[in-house]
Amino acid sequence: MKLKFLSLVFCLSVLIPSLNAQELRGTWIARNSLTSKEAIAIAIDSLAKNNFNVVYINLWSRGYPLWQSEVFKNETGLWIDPQYQGRDVLAETISEAHRHGIHVEAWFEYGLVGGWSGNQPAGVKGPIFQAHPDWVARKQNGTEIDGSNFYWMAHTRPDAQNFLIAMCTEIARKYDLDGIELDRIRYSSLEYGYDTYTDSLYKAEHNGTAPPTNTSDPVWLRWRADKLNGFTARAYDSIKSVNPHINVSNAPSLYSSSSYTSYNSYCQDWAWWVNNDKIDNVQVQMYVGSAATMSNILDYINNSLTSRKSKIFPAIAIIPNGNPLALTEVGNMIATTRQKGYGGNAIWYYTDLTGVFPYLKANFYQSKTHPPFSPVDWRTVNQTLPINDTVNIVRNGSWVSSTLPGFSGASLATTQRDSASLEYYFNVPADGFYDVYTYNVTAINRNDSANYRLYGKNGVVNESFVDQSLSANRRWGKIGEIELAEGRSKVVQLTSRYLDAGKTLSADAVYIKLNRRLSPDVVTKIDVEKPAEKKSPKNQIELKIFPNPAKGYFSFSLFPVSSAPVRLRIMNVLGECVWEKSGIESQKEIIYSNINVSNLASGIYFVAAEQGTENVLAKLLIQH
Repeated sequence: MKLKFLSLVFCLSVLIPSLNAQELRGTWIARNSLTSKEAIAIAIDSLAKNNFNVVYINLWSRGYPLWQSEVFKNETGLWIDPQYQGRDVLAETISEAHRHGIHVEAWFEYGLVGGWSGNQPAGVKGPIFQAHPDWVARKQNGTEIDGSNFYWMAHTRPDAQNFLIAMCTEIARKYDLDGIELDRIRYSSLEYGYDTYTDSLYKAEHNGTAPPTNTSDPVWLRWRADKLNGFTARAYDSIKSVNPHINVSNAPSLYSSSSYTSYNSYCQDWAWWVNNDKIDNVQVQMYVGSAATMSNILDYINNSLTSRKSKIFPAIAIIPNGNPLALTEVGNMIATTRQKGYGGNAIWYYTDLTGVFPYLKANFYQSKTHPPFSPVDWRTVNQTLPINDTVNIVRNGSWVSSTLPGFSGASLATTQRDSASLEYYFNVPADGFYDVYTYNVTAINRNDSANYRLYGKNGVVNESFVDQSLSANRRWGKIGEIELAEGRSKVVQLTSRYLDAGKTLSADAVYIKLNRRLSPDVVTKIDVEKPAEKKSPKNQIELKIFPNPAKGYFSFSLFPVSSAPVRLRIMNVLGECVWEKSGIESQKEIIYSNINVSNLASGIYFVAAEQGTENVLAKLLIQH
């Protein structure tokens, strides 16, 4: 493999990945490292410096989202955890991590947990249960709260499941995200499953027989596990229908080399997810005290549960059960992972890594690499222009160095209205849609409408405004998305046209990154030995929809690639099929006219066409 080198004449932050073997080097960032933008930046900088490549960021926590969630707002009236009011932890993490080429996975740590007594008044279970009191899971003795003071959503309820799926698909649509990691997709213990809904569902499927009082009854355990399997399959299909490039993962448990503990203790049959392709990979919790024990667990997984090693990543803890591991034992675990043919590790968790970083970097993570489930250049197409780059940042009017620090040194400032501006020129590495970020320097006397103009392909100009007087806007902030053409061009202009008298306009660094949600197929690497075959319209299935948006009817034209029959489906955002036509006879061009969708609610849908191993997915907007 050979990288296509980018000709850059200015300071930029393109990360050239190591050509060593791909390897997962992931860690979890929990709430204690999300207290501010600065705390997130420190964590990400540390991980980048020590050659980690994936971060699982806590986003569904203690009954609240940590991003501005419209789904949660519609259910509860709240956008976000009140402790994070005015923030968006996911956006903040993406802005820092992608600049370093680190993948971001939204970690739904609390999974089916809907509330926690520690952040609620006495007797209150959490916002989602205030809105839906019938969603609470219950033990056989009627108890709802578990030993960790959590309240769980009833695992079998489709409406509760749909709520969690909808939050996943929401971020898959809104953010340029690399992955979603679901957690706690299990029972808190086998004591659960005795809520009214689950009881009635079990009776309906067992000729009126109530769930067994023996919580470990094999049939009862299997039934609960199968319901969770069904949920996992729906969640996976739903996320992939919105963005097929998102890595969907999970962090199940396994602490025994002779027993399927996650299944036997929590009804969590994650091997089924792996073997049936309803998960892209799992970071299996092996929080044990020695590499020998971990090795035995890996052998048990391979021999008894699944041999699909490419989907399995051993997760290790630096301080399992409160007992810190020796550095050499951590190293032995990583070495064991490699020796047994597994593709890397996730390490619990970021805060515990501080004293371990030097050892890992010196002995195991000497150079950068990328996760094995992504292309080499997936997150490396980004460039940063620091404010002291006088070659690629053209100054117009009067600008002076400010006492306020910026991204890398002093920022600039002007009090000159209208005639002051900065023009940022980038050597764009490839055609595609890019996110544009500015490093915001804020103060009470700063301009509340800093004017940014984004210059795109084919003369497109977008305008954006930033309130520099608002401290919450400090550090990196996204100012827009723009389609850019390969080559050197002016991408950003900061103007003082809306500067108020007595106010100051700040200026600092700008960076661009390829948006993989909008441009998933952009490739910046080439294989000089064996070029990949490029599909032409003649050997790639094509689907065209019209009109789009559709009001009551729509039509499509389809260009197949072979004589095999074609299958067509319409799916909603949850991945549920709402219309299907199979066995369509292949022709040079297949045209279906006036498909009636008047019975479908307004919203986003996806039309999937499949022919053999070829498939294509197109978005359909229905508006009544």
